[in-house]
Formats: sequence, C-alpha cells, structure tokens
Amino acid sequence: MIRGIFFDVDGTLISRKRSYISDSVIEVLKKLREQGIKLFIATGRHYIELEKLGINKQFTFDGYLTLNGGYCFNHKEAIYSNPINKDDVIRIVEYAIEHNLACSFVETDDMYLNKIDDLVIEAQIFLNTSLPLVKDITRVLNNDIYQIDPFVTSDEIKNIMALTKHCKYTQWYEYGYDVIPKAGGKHEGIKAMLEYYGFDKSEIMAFGDGHNDIEMLMLAGIGVCMGNGHKEAKKVSDFITKSVDEDGIVTALDYFSLI
Repeated sequence: MIRGIFFDVDGTLISRKRSYISDSVIEVLKKLREQGIKLFIATGRHYIELEKLGINKQFTFDGYLTLNGGYCFNHKEAIYSNPINKDDVIRIVEYAIEHNLACSFVETDDMYLNKIDDLVIEAQIFLNTSLPLVKDITRVLNNDIYQIDPFVTSDEIKNIMALTKHCKYTQWYEYGYDVIPKAGGKHEGIKAMLEYYGFDKSEIMAFGDGHNDIEMLMLAGIGVCMGNGHKEAKKVSDFITKSVDEDGIVTALDYFSLI
C-alpha cells in the first residue's frame, strides 16, 4: 500500500511550457490526500523559488525535500539538514573568485549570487524564475551552505570538483550544476522522511525526470520517470509514463490504481 508520494518539480510537476501545476494534476493530488496519502515535494530548488513560482498557492504539500535532499521539513519542524563541508565551500569560493566564475550559494533561508553573467541569465530563463540577488559571499564563512550552483562549462565543473573532498554534483542544464555533499542527494533526504513518518520504502512512490532523481527513483517502492526524462533515469524506473506536458503523473497514478 502506498502511503507517501514524492514529486520532483522541474520536468515533473511543471515544464518549460508551463511554470505551474496543471489543473488535472491538482485534482488527482486532492484525491490522493482524501485517501490519506502523504504528498511531498522533492526538488533541487530552494523553498524561496517554490514561493516565487506560486506552487504553494496552488497546493499545500505535507512536506518539502529541498536542495536535493539537503534540507527537509514539514509544517511543524525541520526533519533533516545536511550542509556542505565548510573547507570545500571555501575552496570553491576561492576558485570562483580567482577565475571570475558565477555561482549561487544556498542557505536555509536565503540564496544569492556572487555575480551575474550571460550563463546565469540563460540558466534562469530555463528555470522560469527571477535572478537571485548578488550579495557579499564572505557570509559563507559564517553560515551553513547546503548547495552551490556553479554556472560554468563542463571543463570548469571538473576543475571545481577536483578541489573538493566531500562533494558531488548533478547537472540540470548545459551550464547549470548543483554541488551538494557527497553523502547527500534526494534519496538521503527521503530516508530521513521515511524514518520520521514511519514509512517503509516499499510504501512510497516517486516521480522524477532528471539525473538528480535517479537514486530517488531507485529507492522508492515504485519509481516513475516522466516521458520527457533523462535516459539514465528511465533505465532505473519501474514505470515510464507520459511527458509532463501530457500530464504523465495522472497516467501513472491511474495505471497503479491510485485514483
């Protein structure tokens, strides 16, 4: 029996054509809630971005797995927190300054850039969200950083990662990357949520489409990849549904007799 469902955001709940959850998906979410199924967001985004997109005005989820599992919470409390190793943060900052690279830095309650360039603008257009503010990045010395997003080439991300000892990365755009703790990822956040709610992994379902969803899809009792998903995500999924723009979430929930 499915007791909880985790939904990725970009490419799953919303698309490049539609920066909001479709009416059809909203209706099935309401039906799932009526059955007592807990519904969770599982995204690489910050909660601030979800607010800007208006997703929380459309539907109130039971819990939020944000920053690729780095910070998880519900409406009562924080459930899981996994910031990046401070030494690694400092090494990345120093490299970004030396090579004049743009990065965004993500804290629990804030996200900001060290600079804005063409790669940042291009990536933010892809995300359908406004640009974060440029702030003094020396604040990273005092605050926990959960995710760093370099806006760089494939060669530069390799150079950056070679400086770290405790990090890994996922790619969400040609020039957009999420650097997170090596012992992190959406699947680690979900494990914490499972323990908190008393669910077994066999009792959860997960929807995703990207490279950063692979481990989550493998962990869930039922892993569903969107038709528009990354080929590697499709390989590890239990079911490949229609695309996000074809309301693939509805198709999969109907296939598994959950609506």
